[in-house]
Amino acid sequence: MQSLQLHAVGFDVDSMDTLVQSAFAAGVRGVDTAPGFDLVGTYTDPSGARLSFVKRTGQGVSTTGALVAETRYRAQVVRFTDLLARVALYADHAPGPLLAQFVALVDDPVAYPQHELRAGGEYSVVEALRVGALAIEVDVYADAAAFEASPDASPGGDLRIPADALISPSLLALQAAAITPSEASPALIMGVEVQSVERRRNTLTGVEFQYVVGRSALQISCAVPAELPVAVGNILHGTWYATCSSGIWD
Repeated sequence: MQSLQLHAVGFDVDSMDTLVQSAFAAGVRGVDTAPGFDLVGTYTDPSGARLSFVKRTGQGVSTTGALVAETRYRAQVVRFTDLLARVALYADHAPGPLLAQFVALVDDPVAYPQHELRAGGEYSVVEALRVGALAIEVDVYADAAAFEASPDASPGGDLRIPADALISPSLLALQAAAITPSEASPALIMGVEVQSVERRRNTLTGVEFQYVVGRSALQISCAVPAELPVAVGNILHGTWYATCSSGIWD
């Protein structure tokens, strides 16, 4: 079955082994000296689509999709597994307000020491963290009014979800001690108002996808499958995977 995460950035293949072999043949940048890892690296496609590879000593290769995002924020990053981090995003100038906080995939785990998730714990500071999202299961609405009139805006009772919602279920569950760090996910429930959309072609596979910049709780760059009809002013709402990078692979 095709990975929805990889499909968002056009990495559509019949075999994961074939995809990994093609990426390494095209050129992977990586580090093979990080303690505990055999390899941490990425393939960055000219389209901005990215594959992240992590191999722990004695384990198989973990392959995830990512995106070279143009939206950047000052951030505090707490990496708590090989590929997941809690990110807190702030306005450009210290001590700017907290804009958003969520669990995200990081494509460059060697950029942040691993820490425990606890109040007052250690974190890494990144002055310009690239922040993006990959569409997993997303619906398209003509505009904010159309979304607000839809059942998705009123999932039950008095609960109302705004068109610019950005909710990290795993972050909420971690804060409530309802899940362990190993059970966390980079999934977001998010609405994005499309400000620009550009059709791109993944050079490695020849598959097209859409690069969207839009406004949610903050401005964010997104990868959306080519088959979704997306236009400026639309609301894209549903499940996304958050992806972040410090820029060391650029």
